[in-house]
Amino acid sequence: MNVGRALLILVGLLFLGIGYCSGQIQVSHFNSEWNSENDFDISELKECETEIITICESPELKEKHKIMSVPTIIIFDEGIEIKRFEANIMMQLACKLKEIQKEIDKILLAKFE
Repeated sequence: MNVGRALLILVGLLFLGIGYCSGQIQVSHFNSEWNSENDFDISELKECETEIITICESPELKEKHKIMSVPTIIIFDEGIEIKRFEANIMMQLACKLKEIQKEIDKILLAKFE
């Protein structure tokens, strides 16, 4: 496969949907500028790729992933949604970073069973 074709495939995969990292876990954090005070820091998560998405800047991803409240955090494994954490009525996530990491660890352990 030539470099140009490989690059085209990679760009296509990135455009068609977030959450695809071959063989890896991806954690996507969806929020909006008007709710930035309720941002959730996912940078300390281990054994995964992280991505922050502002729904006002990426309305197509908001639609695709059916984001109904912000913030929302979705864990993907090989592009498939595994777990979703959604905001409560106060527009805040009730979960802790530890809970998200526990889900990531559970996915990783299942790959070795």
